[in-house]
Amino acid sequence: MELPIFPLNTVLFPGGRLPLHIFEDRYKLMVSHCLERGEPFGVCLIRTGQEAGAPAEPFGIGTTAHIREVQELDEGRLNIICVGGERFILGEITSRMPYITASVEPIASDCADSSAAKLAETAGSLFTDYVRLNLAMTNQWSRRVEMPSEPGALSDYMAGALGIDVRAKQRLLEEMSPSMRLQAEVDILNEAIAQLTPRVQLARTARWLGFGVMN
Repeated sequence: MELPIFPLNTVLFPGGRLPLHIFEDRYKLMVSHCLERGEPFGVCLIRTGQEAGAPAEPFGIGTTAHIREVQELDEGRLNIICVGGERFILGEITSRMPYITASVEPIASDCADSSAAKLAETAGSLFTDYVRLNLAMTNQWSRRVEMPSEPGALSDYMAGALGIDVRAKQRLLEEMSPSMRLQAEVDILNEAIAQLTPRVQLARTARWLGFGVMN
């Protein structure tokens, strides 16, 4: 299968939502091509180079992006909303002009096992704490944190939502085992929660002291 490839400074996971502002002529052409044929394009994290200008070198594993919404702007610019489809291995680059096209090989998702189900429960609980701590930093609260229940989908959802470096996200994208992704995310979440908890306590203390001054 051959796809147009959009190298970006972001990692798209299956099921993830990706808003994009399209302003370069080459990517206007690419989006038009995909819309006319009802086909996705591929999103790959940039290994070297920039999003704009000369073609960037992408990482070897990416995700198909399916265009779900299009907003037309002046001068042919577009706002689009994409949803992540399936992982793929980037094969031979067949063209670099006007945009990169390449042969790709879809990657079948690994089946989740019993250990993945147990890890999903642990990771989901930690992720809920992580979200609530982040909200608490700005004095917000959520009674319920919505997330998928199936281990593979949950691991991809959390990977997209975690506030970690894009190369760490790429490593999660390249991990095909839901159990291994979930275990890595449990480790990330435990570390993040340990760092966030004292910061939230300090922020709450500062707010209470502020109320005291107001009184």
